[in-house]
Amino acid sequence: MAKDQNLFHADTDDAARDTLPGDALSTDHVVHVLNHLLEGARDDAHVFRAGADEVRARRHKDVLAARAAQCQAAASQLVELVITCGGQPAGGGTALGAVHRGWAHVKAAVGVAASESSVLDACERADDAAVARYREALALRLPMGIRQILQMQAHDAQRGHAQVRLLLNTLRACRQSQL
Repeated sequence: MAKDQNLFHADTDDAARDTLPGDALSTDHVVHVLNHLLEGARDDAHVFRAGADEVRARRHKDVLAARAAQCQAAASQLVELVITCGGQPAGGGTALGAVHRGWAHVKAAVGVAASESSVLDACERADDAAVARYREALALRLPMGIRQILQMQAHDAQRGHAQVRLLLNTLRACRQSQL
C-alpha cells in the first residue's frame, strides 16, 4: 500500500509499524497519525472553502463555509497536539489534495462552472474521507487527552457530513420534483 493511502500504518523503522491493537503507540507514531489527520483537515478546509465560493444558494454557502471553518479549527488543534507531542507539524495537505486543488484551478481558469450538485458531491466525498480517517485513528490506542480531542473532531465531522448530505438530498429531491 502506498504511503499516502494509509499513513496510520506507516513504513517507518520504529516499532510503531508492528504495534498490536492493544499496545500503546510510540510518540512518533502518535505524531504521524496526528499529522495525517492534519493534512486531511487542511485539504478538507480547502474543498469546503472552494465549494462555498462555487455554490449559488445562500444556505449551501453558509453550510460549506461553516464546514471550512470547522476543518480549519480542527487543523489548528492538530498542530497544537503535534507540537505538544514534540513533533513537527506537517507543512501542507496531502499529495492527492494538491492534485484536486490543481484541477480546481484549471477548471476555474478555463471557465468550467461546476453544478451545485457536483460541488456538494465533492464536499460529501471530503466528509466521507474525514469520517474514515477519524474512525481509523480512533481504532488505535492513543493517549487519552488526544483521543478525547479526536473524538470531538470526529463528532464534528460526522455532524458536518450529515448537514452536507441533507443539502445534497434536498437538492436532488427538488430536481426530481421538477421533472
